[in-house]
Amino acid sequence: MDPIDTLARCLAHTRATVAAVPDGEWTTVTNCEPWTADVLLGHIVASQLLWLGAIDGNERVSVSQVMKPEALGGDRLARLDEVIDEALTVWRTDGVLDRDITGAFGTLPGYDTIVFPSIDALAHTWDLASSTGLDPDLPDEMLPIAKDLVARAVNDTTRQFGLFAEPPALDAHATETDRLMALAGRRRTR
Repeated sequence: MDPIDTLARCLAHTRATVAAVPDGEWTTVTNCEPWTADVLLGHIVASQLLWLGAIDGNERVSVSQVMKPEALGGDRLARLDEVIDEALTVWRTDGVLDRDITGAFGTLPGYDTIVFPSIDALAHTWDLASSTGLDPDLPDEMLPIAKDLVARAVNDTTRQFGLFAEPPALDAHATETDRLMALAGRRRTR
């Protein structure tokens, strides 16, 4: 899978989900407690911006702003569109995937680094959907992407960093998406 295409598809899924969240759900507390849906979206945006700063040295947000995000508010889709456009532009810069990028978790090749903004968008979009009453199951075409990202990103080291919790128990009715997200330490709240 092309890693930039993977990121683009994850971010497109994020955008479609954000567009579908009912207005009254933005103050709902998500499964990423104590974050509301709007604060969770603030985290999704801040995470993308953090990685861009690691690539080009132009710090857009601090790690603290990612871990203690603020509600995005305002025209959420317009702000998300700006960040998606900027993210894809920066990631498409010649040579980015081939060079080392130093970020919050050390120095990794760009090809490995891009996994983190991709899975962050995918997993937190699932959190947003499952917490706001939307169907969180991934479209069939996203399932191979999710499998690849979970396999590449979720391990003992990333759990030690606190990026992923231990998998929760699932009931017999768990979907394929539920099982993938459980590997990333997530569970449905609705």
